[in-house]
Amino acid sequence: MSDSGLRAWLTRPSSMAWSLFALIFFVLGVLFWGGFHTAMHVTDSISFCTSCHSMSPVYEEYKASTHFQNPSGVQAICTDCHVPKDWSSYVVAKVKASRDVWAELRGTIDTPEKFEDKRLELAERVWHELERTDSATCRNCHAFETMQVPAQAKEAQTQHPKAMDGGDTCISCHKGLVHKMPDMGSLAKIAFAALEPTIGQIPADADMVYPLETQGYFVDRDSQTKAGKVLAGAPLDLLAVEGDMARIRLHAWRQDDIARVSYADAGKRILLASLSKEAQAVARDTGAPVVLEDTGQTWTPIEVDGWIATAGLTASSEAIWNYADALYTANCALCHAAPHLNEYAANQWSGQFKAMVDSSNLLKEEGRLVLTYLQLHASDMATSH
Repeated sequence: MSDSGLRAWLTRPSSMAWSLFALIFFVLGVLFWGGFHTAMHVTDSISFCTSCHSMSPVYEEYKASTHFQNPSGVQAICTDCHVPKDWSSYVVAKVKASRDVWAELRGTIDTPEKFEDKRLELAERVWHELERTDSATCRNCHAFETMQVPAQAKEAQTQHPKAMDGGDTCISCHKGLVHKMPDMGSLAKIAFAALEPTIGQIPADADMVYPLETQGYFVDRDSQTKAGKVLAGAPLDLLAVEGDMARIRLHAWRQDDIARVSYADAGKRILLASLSKEAQAVARDTGAPVVLEDTGQTWTPIEVDGWIATAGLTASSEAIWNYADALYTANCALCHAAPHLNEYAANQWSGQFKAMVDSSNLLKEEGRLVLTYLQLHASDMATSH
């Protein structure tokens, strides 16, 4: 074929030429897809996952778990737990995994000591991803719909129906099944490091504050007349800040004629504050009394204004509740999986927590903060605090 003929064939291809082009591209596409799929399949293998020196410790932990060996003979490998099955999420997970190669080259966890230092960070990364996806990879093998709950262990028979009804996700309770649990104690230290800069620093646009610990407050600005005490974590409306004092308003409920104690909601034993006689005298009813059908008790919504030192307050609900959650998780996950916030009603949390707090390492005020957190975020409470 002459040069002019070749140019004409390329610029004005015949139907046969188009067919040839299509065949070539099809073959190249098949070869590319086959190579890509093969490469992906290789990276899914347990031998590939454990080929890095850094993975040796977790591989040994995995081999000691029931995901590796069990009476049923069904084995779940690394990618079954860590890589989603649907295509888009699968590719995204593979791209994210490339940072593990970079970390391996840098030697960030290439010694047992380095790995332990990073274990909590690595574990939280996986836990958060599983929470985000509603434990999608777990559900590839385990489904509520096909569980035979009566045949399960006693604890599972109790907890799984609650999880089904409450919409809980697997990873909330099932941590440390395959890999060793990290040292959870550092959770609270990390959370407090984020909370600490907010304590005593009240932004100009803040509308609520929370005491980190139980502290006294006063009827007057000059701290001459005691109003009582507000407990750790009690949500307080912020009315003004003058120097080192904040003017606050407590919204609460009192039962029958028991004016000294105030609670977060009618019929719920979420203690927020105690009121002195002087504070009781200036407390205002903000609505009609409510009679609860189940107890016959009469509850009245109230509000009371007062002054409190800013030094022990934070305006960041996120920071203080993150800290309370870290304290809860770090102490209550030592012996068992920490129950979900919505597993119990507010009054139930009081009994559950008080039964276990003596077995924890929580200090008195830490315990008060955690209990307030659990009760304010219980299954029968709105989570707007």
